[in-house]
Formats: sequence, C-alpha cells, structure tokens
Amino acid sequence: RACRMPSVEELQQQVKDAGEKVRALKTEKREKKDPELVEAIAKLTEAKKQLEEASKPVETNPFVLTRAELDDICKRRFFFRPAFDIYGGTAGFYTYGPPGAALKANIISLWRRHFIIEENLLEIEDPTIMPHDVLKTSGHVDRFNDFMVKDTLQEDKFFRADKLLEEELENRLKVPTISEAERTQYQKDLLAADAFSKEELGAKLKEYGIKAPETGNELTEPYEFNLMFPTPIGPSGLLQGYLRPETAQGIFLNYKFCAEQNSDKMPFGVAQVGKSYRNEIAPRGGLVRQREFTQAEIEFFCQPGDKKFSKFASVADMELQMLPSAVQLEGKDMVVMTVGKAVEDGIVANETLGYFVARTAQFLLLAGVKKDHLRFRQHLPTEMAHY
Repeated sequence: RACRMPSVEELQQQVKDAGEKVRALKTEKREKKDPELVEAIAKLTEAKKQLEEASKPVETNPFVLTRAELDDICKRRFFFRPAFDIYGGTAGFYTYGPPGAALKANIISLWRRHFIIEENLLEIEDPTIMPHDVLKTSGHVDRFNDFMVKDTLQEDKFFRADKLLEEELENRLKVPTISEAERTQYQKDLLAADAFSKEELGAKLKEYGIKAPETGNELTEPYEFNLMFPTPIGPSGLLQGYLRPETAQGIFLNYKFCAEQNSDKMPFGVAQVGKSYRNEIAPRGGLVRQREFTQAEIEFFCQPGDKKFSKFASVADMELQMLPSAVQLEGKDMVVMTVGKAVEDGIVANETLGYFVARTAQFLLLAGVKKDHLRFRQHLPTEMAHY
C-alpha cells in the first residue's frame, strides 16, 4: 500500500523537532562523532531536504504542463513556426503553414459573419503605414510605451519590466508554504503589474529581489520604450511614418465618411480586419505576443447621453465569469454574474458595451473556447489606455 506523503506543515514540525534535538545534544557538549548526535544531524538534514522539495513551486495548470508538446506538434505539422527559421529566426514573427493559414482564415470568416453581417456593421480597410501627425495626435508617439529594464552588466539583454514581475509572482504563488496574507498580496500585485507606474514598478522589482533571468545580474531602473516601428515615407526620407500599432486609428480617421454611409443615423459600428505591428521588448509565449499580428476590431458609435441598446435584453441573462476591479484589488477570485447584473452594478458601463461583451463571449464559444476557460476582466482605474 502506498505511503501518505507528509504535509508541508508536518515537515515544518519535523524540521523544528529535529533542530531542537540537535541543539539539545550540542548543549550537552557531545562529541562530533557521537552516534546520537550524528543520527540527529542526519535526520535534520533529511527533514530540511524534504521540506525544500515540498516547498518548490508546483505547476497545477494542465495547459502549461503540455504547452511544449502542443508547440512541438504545431511546428511539426506546420500550423505555424518561427519565421525566417533557416536564417536563425527573429523573435516575435511567425509563418502560418497551410493548416494554420486555413484555420486562421476560418476564424476571421466566422468573426465577419458573427459581427459584421449579423450586427450590420460597416467594414473598412485602411493603410498599415501611418504618417507621424496621425499618431502624434492620437497620443501614440508620446505614450504608446512599455517599461523596459536592462541587465546592468550585459546591456544587450533587455526585458519587459512588468513581465519579469508577473513571472516572479506566478512562481511564488505556486509555492505551497506561502501564507494566506502572502498569497493575497502576490495576487494583488500580479493583477496590477501592468498598471504600475515606472516608479512603482522599480520599487516592486527591488522588493521581490528580481534579477536578470539569464545571468542573475542587477537590473537597471525601468524606463519607457515606444512600441511603434518607425519607417520613412518616400525617397527623401523626410516624411516620418510608423507601421500602425492598432487598427482603431483608421476607423476614427474615417468616422465622418462612415457616418455619411449610414445616412448619419446613430448608433452604428465600423469594423476593420488587418495587420498591426508592435516592437515588443521581449516577445514570448508563442502566438500570444507577436511583433506582427492580425487584429479584428470594432468601434461602435452611439449618442453620449443614450447608451441603451435595443437588443440588450437578448443577452442580459447570460452568465459570465468576471473579474471586477474591486475584486482584483482585494486579491479575490473571479465571480459569476449575468451581463444584466454587471451593467446594473456599473461593472460594465452601459447596455451597448454589455451587449458586445456578451456577443464576444458567444463568438469565442462558437470558435471552440470552453466556457470554463473564459473570463472577462475589468481594467483597473490605473491601467486605462493612454487615450
């Protein structure tokens, strides 16, 4: 019959008892070779070893455990693989093979049917290169930044500061021996990591003793890094442009003309599907964080004083897993509530937004996402977009 493994609490008690036994024997001034002292030290060493093993981070997410296998099979069957692989590859760029390109096309087709056709939206296609003035006016030139840190001794090693903090906290949360107070604090800091100011982020990196991952060297203070790819326009090189960082700007630029197409009637929505580009500091996580990627985006326009929606009743009773900002700040788990209740409580700002939250959930479920793995997280007051 299999033996039951002692709990962390039991191992901690064993270490305490063994340590007291060793101290007591040393107080008696036993010789180093005394059999009883030797045995007590051996028991203390073994108890510490077992406690150290039991205190290591334990990965409980089954998707993380099988992630490497999934990536391997996707690469071998050419769903996708790192681009420019035969030249060593460049992080953040991927090539979709025949099955991957077909799957992506099917998902975009489903998105178009679900939103553009069923919601009677207008679709546009805008250039992917934008002049400086457009993105200066929108705030992207000045504020579309992430915080970066460097290895102080190897300055060619760059890291995104909030991701280093998130990885450290995720590892700490997997340690079975942490207290409930520590767990709550780690969860709060984890959820707020990408909302911290430059100064707050630097303080947290120091608080948790975070070093450069590959070398263990000290890190610089966080500093801003603009995520847009600059590119000159025209042969003179005097007209500054950027690869667009998102598809929304093209919609805003053409709002007037789309409104005219809709006979100046409100509300109406405009959609765009296309490539966007972000010069990520340290792209990791496969397709989750790329430097070139496809976005499918909707901007829905309504009267500022009238955000009710005629079809909201059709989704009001839909239950979703939600993570309101107040719950995040308390370090608590997500809650299940109806979309109607979320709008009523102000977690979702209005009926129009609530309707499209529900429609987004319906799309993801149609695309194959399991309901248990789907949640909607409310942005914290400190992490709103720059605009």
